[in-house]
Amino acid sequence: GPTVLLLHGFPETWYTWRFQLKALADAGFHAVAPDLRGFGLTECPKDSSGNLKLSPLDLLGDIVGLVYALGGDPVFVVGHDIGAFIGWNMCRMRPDLVRAYASLGVPFTGAGGAPPFGFPTEEGFYVNRFAVPGRAEKDFARFDTATVLKNIYTLFCRSELQIAGPDEEIMDLVTTSDTTPSWLTEEFIKVQSELYEKSGFEGPLCFTYRNLMRTFELLAPWINMAVTSRCLYITGKDDYVRKVPGLDEYVTGGGMKRDVPNLVDVAVVPGGHFVEEDSPEEVNSLLIHFFKE
Repeated sequence: GPTVLLLHGFPETWYTWRFQLKALADAGFHAVAPDLRGFGLTECPKDSSGNLKLSPLDLLGDIVGLVYALGGDPVFVVGHDIGAFIGWNMCRMRPDLVRAYASLGVPFTGAGGAPPFGFPTEEGFYVNRFAVPGRAEKDFARFDTATVLKNIYTLFCRSELQIAGPDEEIMDLVTTSDTTPSWLTEEFIKVQSELYEKSGFEGPLCFTYRNLMRTFELLAPWINMAVTSRCLYITGKDDYVRKVPGLDEYVTGGGMKRDVPNLVDVAVVPGGHFVEEDSPEEVNSLLIHFFKE
């Protein structure tokens, strides 16, 4: 059947999509979930200066190459978290390869370069902390890989933004009173840990949080280009991303519809940031209906 590409985020891998892979296949689709470059089972080459080759264009090129390896016909695309950014860029740069796009958790960040909403400026905000080369790696090194992943998932399942104090690291924000969702099982952590034991965290952190100015430079030719693909946006009712200043207003106040004129719907489902895990049945139903439509 028609191909659906599923693009994961951080700290995820292909295994994030285990519920969607089966549901989409049962509905007649050819579901494909790669590990992004530098994550899990993939290699992460370095350039001549010894820096990891992890720009937005590198990862988009990987996905375009995958589309051609699968036959070259346009595909349906689903992106979550960082994978959502790749999906939005694919809609802008290679719309000829996108039959329709569903973004989970991350809205289009605006057609004018800088997003129409702003991340918190506090030094302790996790995005700002993870952007400092080596700091997160040093923080994570205090624990084994399984504990690091469990802590990150626990933190990102909260409905509030994750901001550390001056004398805290991000891992210190996890407390014994934090509740963990039912899908965060020992089996899930075991599989994810084995994949991150292979790849490490440097590559995922570099692409996700670092070299942001270089990202803007590389994407400059596509500034002010609206997304014309048919799109669906799915967000969790308690997703902490919705607490980013100005983001909800952009999504619900007409800003996103202006930049994505073929936005079919904004669907709010139960759960937090990891909607494909929190509400797999609702998400699967939305995806299948949207793509069949």
